[in-house]
Amino acid sequence: MYSKIAVRKEMSSKRLNLKNEEIIYCSNIVSNYIQSFIKQRAVKSVAFYMSIKNEVKIEFAIDKVKYENIKISLPYCKKNSDICFYKFKDTETLVKDNYGILSSRCDKETDINSIDVFFVPGLAFDRAGNRIGYGKGCYDKVLTGSKKNSIFVGVCYNFQIYNKNEIEITQNDIKMHYLICEKGIINCSDNI
Repeated sequence: MYSKIAVRKEMSSKRLNLKNEEIIYCSNIVSNYIQSFIKQRAVKSVAFYMSIKNEVKIEFAIDKVKYENIKISLPYCKKNSDICFYKFKDTETLVKDNYGILSSRCDKETDINSIDVFFVPGLAFDRAGNRIGYGKGCYDKVLTGSKKNSIFVGVCYNFQIYNKNEIEITQNDIKMHYLICEKGIINCSDNI
């Protein structure tokens, strides 16, 4: 089993060493899978995020679905590592949150119980749906408070996916139902 510290170090380094062409290529493929995932399930409300540190450019998926009849929300990270969500209007109105990540920020927070699918960033995942994030527990806290039938989808590159149960987890870690990478969609639900 790989420790969280070792995995974070390895994956941060691998991702930061990606060439821009690789990022664009994989991000386009992933965004097509995300669009298909949303359409197949007739999803009405999603939570995306804005990419940082060479993450898959999920913004491409936002561009693909923003004109469809889907409510899009983006996270806003507060100083205490809590996340709240705000409705996405357009890229011109984005502001930086307390961690320098672009986010929507309007008067009224989105009720997390109205979100059908959460697309979740991470440094590593395994095929059982386990996730290693950046270590603050932001997403684990917010996903715990979401409605029971919300779907959690980890978004990553294929190299960020380990085999089933190969990464260290704790009891507070929330599992993903699916993973989406440039190689396709992985259903982890049977392992949850």
